[in-house]
Amino acid sequence: MKNNLGKIFIFCAIFLNGLFADVKLTLDTPAIYAGEMASFTITSDGDDIKFPTINSIDSYNIEGSSSSSSTTIINGNYSRKVSRTYSFSPTKDVTIPSFEIKADGKTYKTEAQKISVLQPSASKDGENFVVEVKADKQEVKVGESINLTVIFKYKLDSKIDKLQMSEPKLENFWIKKVDDVEKTSEKDYIVYKQKYLLFPQKSGEYDLSSLEADIGKIVKERISNDILDDPVFKNSFFRDSFFDSVTNRLTWQKIYSNALHISVKPLPNNLELFGDYSITSTVDKTSVDANQPVNLTISITGKGNIDDIQKYNITIPNVVSYAEEPKIESTFQTDEYGGNFTQKIAFVAQSDYTIPKIELTYFNKNTNQVKTIYSDPIDIKVINNNPNNSAVKIETSNNTLAVSQKPQVENIENTKENKNMIYIVLALIVLVIILAFLLFFRKKPTTKVEKDIVQAIKKAKNDKELFELLLPYSKKSEIITNTLNKLEENLYKKTNNKIDKNELMNFFEDEIV
Repeated sequence: MKNNLGKIFIFCAIFLNGLFADVKLTLDTPAIYAGEMASFTITSDGDDIKFPTINSIDSYNIEGSSSSSSTTIINGNYSRKVSRTYSFSPTKDVTIPSFEIKADGKTYKTEAQKISVLQPSASKDGENFVVEVKADKQEVKVGESINLTVIFKYKLDSKIDKLQMSEPKLENFWIKKVDDVEKTSEKDYIVYKQKYLLFPQKSGEYDLSSLEADIGKIVKERISNDILDDPVFKNSFFRDSFFDSVTNRLTWQKIYSNALHISVKPLPNNLELFGDYSITSTVDKTSVDANQPVNLTISITGKGNIDDIQKYNITIPNVVSYAEEPKIESTFQTDEYGGNFTQKIAFVAQSDYTIPKIELTYFNKNTNQVKTIYSDPIDIKVINNNPNNSAVKIETSNNTLAVSQKPQVENIENTKENKNMIYIVLALIVLVIILAFLLFFRKKPTTKVEKDIVQAIKKAKNDKELFELLLPYSKKSEIITNTLNKLEENLYKKTNNKIDKNELMNFFEDEIV
């Protein structure tokens, strides 16, 4: 009787196990450090499985998910298991709630699970591996540089086969790596130092999180006897004595640096430039023929966040200007960042003009005050201002191009009327003759000039030549203005606008007629 009851119990257990699906939620790890990613997996068996839609846990978005499945057949019995893994990055303790899973038409619930978020403890001197972060100052102004040094050191008798270090990251900061890693020794440590420059772009209170160092060590492991005795392994290639039944495995140890708090104070008047600078402006000539260029060079040197100096665009009435992109050469000397800012601007005009003083406003690091510095204004004398003298030469840093410009027409004053009708008629006849001559001589040079431009457009080899050719005519037609805008985008924004040369040539040919 007892044997029969036992058989009935086993039969019921097998039946119930096949009747109800196995659904569970497991954690990859019950605790993580702040900044690490947490993962959990929901697993269910059955043929028809429906997982819930999970977009977030508490207030943390799901950053990634993956699925896997496996099928097994034992003694003719078929079973299928499906798993779905979710990952997210909590910054404080969080509880994963219970979820409903439908399997083979039935609804099951997982158990709630808690993940603890631990604050990493900084490594300390005396330990085998140490990571430190040091800053020369922790209270600065917007644009003021911070010298940050990341130090990794390990004891001479410590084993290390691979090292992975995280980089410093800080919102609203521009971070620049300086020089190569410096290797030294200190007492019983081997020391590696990497320097960084931090430039705050916005005021506020900031926390530089602990940096991570992953230390990899190769561990040799002997294959267990159970595996060695397995029939599959016995007959395999790896059974050769060359392998000596030993495998290598890379194990990882994670250590953390100290954290830093940085306070950034705003500059007055919403300034972004910090440091100590000087400015000069020079020209290649102060006396020039009409329609010939004068090339201005703006030079700024100093210490500070010189990369934040903006491009200058100078507008002068009745003067055509062309501003090139600035060039910045940065330097890092004696723990100070700085460099040289250089920009060239070409001006073309038909009458005298003055290049105004160039100004630069910044917060002076030495006086702790706002300072504005100026270059000297420069007077330009335009000579040979003859309307028929229409040759134009535009010079840039790359080449020189000579083109022609359509001359202006002189105004003609009518003679005063004579009281005598005969003199009036004679005056009118003379006026008609003069006008006829003027029209005749106006037509001839214009035709030659415009034909020269058409030929120059046709022969232009690249966008830069065409841009310089059309620059003196920038205000003559909307066609030319639009073309200049497209060419400028091609030259400085690396776009690929198509330029219709036929349209340009037709425009100038129409001017001839």
